[in-house]
Amino acid sequence: MASDLQDVRMSDGCNIKAKILGHGPDKPLLLTVHGAPGLSTHRETEAWCGPFADIFRVLVFDLRGCGESDKQRPYTHARWIQDVDELRQWAKADKFVMIGGSNGGFLTLDYALAYQQHLYGIIVSDTAAQQGHWGLMNMLKTALTNNRIKPDPDQVLRMFSGRCIDQMDLLTGFGSIAALYESPPEVKEHAEVDVGSVLSGATVPFYEAANAAMGDCLSRYDVRDRLKEIKVPAFVGVGRYDWVTPVSCGEELEAGLPTSKLVIYERSGHFPGLEEKTKFQKDVREFVKTMDVPGLKWVKA
Repeated sequence: MASDLQDVRMSDGCNIKAKILGHGPDKPLLLTVHGAPGLSTHRETEAWCGPFADIFRVLVFDLRGCGESDKQRPYTHARWIQDVDELRQWAKADKFVMIGGSNGGFLTLDYALAYQQHLYGIIVSDTAAQQGHWGLMNMLKTALTNNRIKPDPDQVLRMFSGRCIDQMDLLTGFGSIAALYESPPEVKEHAEVDVGSVLSGATVPFYEAANAAMGDCLSRYDVRDRLKEIKVPAFVGVGRYDWVTPVSCGEELEAGLPTSKLVIYERSGHFPGLEEKTKFQKDVREFVKTMDVPGLKWVKA
C-alpha cells in the first residue's frame, strides 16, 4: 500500500514524512508531535488529533528516526524541535497551535521555550516538566511490580536505560508492558477507543532512536525552572491512571505555566484523547476558544 505521506526535506538533508489533514486556505495550523521516538509514528497523533481537522489544518509527521522518516542523526530534542520549526515553514504558517502527548509533550514544551514567537498556544497530554533518572526509575519500578503484566526484567531495564540491542528487543520489551498504557480492566470497558489497537498500528520499532530518547534525552530533560517563561495559553490533560507521567506531573505543569488549564480524565490511562475521546475533544475545543487564533470563529462547542 502506497504511503500518503510527503517528503519534507530538512536543512540538513533529512527527509521527514508528513501530511496535512483538513486542507483549507483560511484554517490555522495545528502541528502534532507523536510520543515514544523509535516506537510511535504519526498514526498515533492522527488517531487522537485527526478529528480537529474540521477547524484546523492538522499536520502529522514521523519524527526523524521514526516510522517512514529518514533514520538520520542526531536524535536530540534540539534537532527534533528544529525539524518542527522547519515543518511550520513548510506548512506556510507564521504562528500555529502545537499539540503533543507523552514525549511529544516534552518536545512541545521545549519548542515553546525556543520558538514561542510562533505559537498561539500549546496543548499537552500526559507529559511532564521533567523525567530524569528518578522518573525513569519510577517507571521501571511500576513495570516490574504491577501484577497486570509479567515482563522480562532485564529486557525492560534495557529499554528504560536506552540499551536495547536490536529492533526485536525493543518491540518485545514494549509489548510486554503495553497494557499499562491503558486504564485498568475494570475501567477500560468504558473506553471509547481501544488504545492497544491504535498502538499496535502506530508502532514501528527503530531501537537506535529509542535508545537515544530513553538513554540520553530523557535523562537530561528538565524544564521545571523555565515553565514561567512560557506565556502562551497551555492546556494540560492527564489520565487518572497514567503510570508514565501521573497526575502529579500535570499538577506541576499547571502550577508552573503562567496561563494554563489542567483537566484530569478519570477513566483514562496514558491516552485520554482516545479512551475519553468525546470529552477530550470538547475540552480542547473549548480551550481553543480562549486563544486569539485567527480563523477559528467556527469552533464547535
